Amino acid sequence: DVLPEFQSTMEEYLNLLSAIGMQVVQLLAVALGLEETYFDKYFQEPITTLRLLHYEERESNPEEGIFACGAHSDYGILTLLLTDEHEGLQILHKDEWIDVPPKPNAFVVNLGDMLERWTNGLMKSTQHRVLTSGDSERYSIPFFYDPAFETLVECLDVCTDEGNPPRYPPTTAGEHLVNKYHETHADFAPEMKIEP
Repeated sequence: DVLPEFQSTMEEYLNLLSAIGMQVVQLLAVALGLEETYFDKYFQEPITTLRLLHYEERESNPEEGIFACGAHSDYGILTLLLTDEHEGLQILHKDEWIDVPPKPNAFVVNLGDMLERWTNGLMKSTQHRVLTSGDSERYSIPFFYDPAFETLVECLDVCTDEGNPPRYPPTTAGEHLVNKYHETHADFAPEMKIEP
């Protein structure tokens, strides 16, 4: 075995991040004026994903369309990203790209499209991108934390009123994610349809 402890290390890290993800979701509930445990029932069997990313030693040049990772938002509820000493992550704030300063052993929390949908736009999805200097390779392990596949995602009562009607039709977490994957990869695969 090349990496004999790889699986156990990844499983331990996934479990740790799942616990942190639940704590962040509880903070989001409180921020919305809901009971801290409001979302807990939707995360009993969460959809969790760890992506292992490698960025080559290539200098980004936004003016020429060269990015380590182009501008995007994440599909789900939230993404946790443990930072190290490497710069490169930027977020879009008020139409300006802002560097996220690296802080070793700290997490960056990005809110996703599904949360924006669930909160009727009250909580905005984080637009972000990655630029690299070309001086060294860069590694990243984002963790995506989402509710159970069958969770109904519809505008929360606390996020709508007479002057702010629901902006999105109800869906499920699974349908939302699969549709987002389909939109992203429409050029790479035949059409997929999800049966309700």
